[in-house]
Amino acid sequence: MKGRAALLPVVTAALLSLVSLVLAGCSAATATSAGSTAVASPASPVPSASAASAVPVSSSPATSSHRPAATTAARTQATFSAIVTAGGVRQWLHCAGPGPLTLVVVPGLDAAATTWSPVLGQLQAIVRTCIYDRPGIGASPARPDPRQIVDAGLLAGELWALLQAAGQRGPYLVLGHSFGGLVARAFVAEHRSAVRGVLLAESVSPFDPASGRYWTEAGHQVDLTASSVATDGGPALGPVPLLVLSASRPDEDHLGGPTYGQPTWMTALWIRQQAGDPSLSSASIHVIATSGHVLQQDDPPAVVESVRELVTAVRTGQRLDCDGPWRAVAATCS
Repeated sequence: MKGRAALLPVVTAALLSLVSLVLAGCSAATATSAGSTAVASPASPVPSASAASAVPVSSSPATSSHRPAATTAARTQATFSAIVTAGGVRQWLHCAGPGPLTLVVVPGLDAAATTWSPVLGQLQAIVRTCIYDRPGIGASPARPDPRQIVDAGLLAGELWALLQAAGQRGPYLVLGHSFGGLVARAFVAEHRSAVRGVLLAESVSPFDPASGRYWTEAGHQVDLTASSVATDGGPALGPVPLLVLSASRPDEDHLGGPTYGQPTWMTALWIRQQAGDPSLSSASIHVIATSGHVLQQDDPPAVVESVRELVTAVRTGQRLDCDGPWRAVAATCS
C-alpha cells in the first residue's frame, strides 16, 4: 500500500549516506578486469548488519558485453561488486556466496540495498545472493531521462539485463519485498525457465485497489496498472516452490512503532491478499513473522530461515513444509 511504499525512503535515509562514502573510495577496494568491470576479490568481506559500508562499489562501470574470465566454479564463489551498464541504465550490483543457485533480492519502493544489511551476510552464507540498487537509488546513477515513467515489467527487464551483463546467470531464486514483490513477479513471469523458487515478502498484490495508479521512485512515476499487467496474473507458478512471508502487523512500519494510519478495511484487504498468494503455486507455504512491514529489519531470523527452507527445498527436490523451526524465529507456518 502507498503508506508502506512511502516508508522505506525514510527508513534508509541515514543508511544512504554510507553509500556515498563508499563511492568516494571504492576504486581502491576493487580490482579491475580486462573488460572494465570491477570485481572484488573472493576474499573480500561479506556485508553485515553492522558494516553496510563494507560493500565494495566500483566507480568503473561494466558493460553488457562483459564475460568473466574465471571458471564457472570460481564465478559461483567470487564476490562481485560493480556499477554495471545494461538495459540502457547503470545499476549497482553486489553478489557473494556459494552457487550455482543465485538468490536475487529485489528491494521495496525507493529502498536501497542497505536496508537488507541485517540479513545479507547470513543469506550469503547460505546461498549466492545478489542485491542491487535500481537507477537513482543508493549507489546507482539516475536514469538518462528524468521524465521516464517506469513499471515493474520495465524494472524486471533491467534486472535481467543487469544479471546477464554481470555474468550472474543463475538458476535463480527470487525474493521480492513490498513493491519489489511486483518486480519479482514480473521477473518470474518473463523468465520462468530460469527460476527455481520464489519468496514473496509482504509483496504488493497485482491490481490492489488500495494502491492507486501511480507511486514515485527516485523521482519517477511508477505505473501500478502496467506493473500489475506485467505479473501475468500473479504469476501462476505451477510446482515451483513458493514461500509467502507476511507480517503479523502489516499496518505498522516497524513492530511496536507508529502505524501507517490506514483504515481497518485496507489492512484487512492486505491480509486477505497475503493469505491468497500461496495459491499461486502447488508447492507453497505461508509464514507469518512477528514483524511490521519491514520484515528484514524487524525479524531477521524469520527472513533468514525462510531463505534457508526455500534453498533446501530447491536443492533437495523436497516440498516446502512447516516442520522448520518457525517457533524459534517467532514465526508461524501454514
